[in-house]
Amino acid sequence: MKRILLMKLIYKIEYNSTSFYFKRLIDELIKNSNIDANTKQYFGFILIFIDDELENIEKFFLNLETNLPYSMFLKKSYLIDEFNEEIKELEDKNIKENFEILTNRKVKDILENSNFDFLSQIVNLNRSFVVKFQDLELFLPNKNLKENFEKDNYEIRLLVTNSQILTDLFIIEEPEINLLCSIERPLVKLKLKNIDENISNSGYIFTRLVNSSKEVELSKALKEQNIDYILYSTKKDELKACSFENLNLIISDDKTLYPKYDYKKDLIFNSSSEYLNSFSNVYNAVLHEHNLLDKTSIGVYFSLYSKNSFVDIKVLNEEEKRVIYIPDIESNMNQILEDISSLDENCKRLVDNFSKKYPYTKDIKLSNNSGFSTIIEAIAKLLNIESIKDFEELALNSGYVDALQIDMKLIKIDNKNYLDYRKTIQSIMSYKMADVENETLSFSFYEFLAEFIIDYLREIARKTNAKDIVLCGDIFSNRQVFHKVYKELSKKYNLILPTEYAMDYI
Repeated sequence: MKRILLMKLIYKIEYNSTSFYFKRLIDELIKNSNIDANTKQYFGFILIFIDDELENIEKFFLNLETNLPYSMFLKKSYLIDEFNEEIKELEDKNIKENFEILTNRKVKDILENSNFDFLSQIVNLNRSFVVKFQDLELFLPNKNLKENFEKDNYEIRLLVTNSQILTDLFIIEEPEINLLCSIERPLVKLKLKNIDENISNSGYIFTRLVNSSKEVELSKALKEQNIDYILYSTKKDELKACSFENLNLIISDDKTLYPKYDYKKDLIFNSSSEYLNSFSNVYNAVLHEHNLLDKTSIGVYFSLYSKNSFVDIKVLNEEEKRVIYIPDIESNMNQILEDISSLDENCKRLVDNFSKKYPYTKDIKLSNNSGFSTIIEAIAKLLNIESIKDFEELALNSGYVDALQIDMKLIKIDNKNYLDYRKTIQSIMSYKMADVENETLSFSFYEFLAEFIIDYLREIARKTNAKDIVLCGDIFSNRQVFHKVYKELSKKYNLILPTEYAMDYI
């Protein structure tokens, strides 16, 4: 007589989102596995309660491993002995996700049943035409077409239709592959193994895999013609994410993961911007997300999209206080150079000599940016670099040279501490006059921006006894800045980052 071994198990899946689409996938696998199990979702994790025969349990876990897709919010999973039953379970609000969930099984079904005819469009692609496909304008790698879109301020992205070529095409690590292959299908900035000007002048490009049934059909049609990837432009907001230090972070997202129910506010938000606008700033949004509003903390927010970059402190029972301001300067190069000239006679001479040596200076036009982005754009343009994006990617390509000291100091104006941007730009101009290469200067800028953040946060933490430091704003999607700040500050402080929501506005 066969002995049946019954077991009761609790399986914990750490999960950084309160959305229910992942739980529903697990529920579907439970149903298909014909096992006595059920799931419950909480803040930060999902539990699977299993009560069945050992043989069925083993089959179920094999099924789970094979068929449960990866999610960018997924962390560790493991068996636990017990849990606190007083913890409040989240209620499924039945909010329909705004993206298509492509499981392996679904992709297989689409590929097997697809009769999608794209041949005439492929002919046009091969003739260097732009082809419209749903919300995308597609074209094969082509320098002229790419530059035409970029002139109109479109960001060119790469759609990989054959995931097998990722390791051939890019210098890529496992966390980035996992992120690309996750069910959320975000755009991830990747580095090409070989710079190809038809794809990207810098060698970096935001890349994603197919994210809808129609794109799966497209990928099949392209693959049949030996096309593994294609460039595109779109007006549609798309989810952007990055993976640093085993953390998956949302850079920006206005639609993909929305609408979304916020259990703490007891409200539905229809977009990322709607959610972030419900707070006074992104720092407060992160504190809300992590239940830290009533604790002492320091928040650093550096943004290319907001005119208000800052360092703030929140002390228990006191109002939020701004301790460092980043000036929102006028987007006028002549005015910026006048400001630098006003520092002293040496600076006046520097500006005069710089304008003589680099005649393009008098023709520099800045975008109507605001805040911190104006400072970076002014530096980029003085180095004759086209954009902030190019400046940043030049730093990433620099090969991590020894950084030169860039002045990032505070100046007191009306009893407030401001970053003295004049000194920062002046030190860059001085090095340029000495013929220092742009790669070194761009790298040095981000290196000393990280140093500036680290030094002042340490000083403020010492004065306030704060242990929690919040990092937010899209500057922390810069790998160089993030790694340096994270490495130095995580030794002593709790670094708090947005995990379920975006780092910044878009």
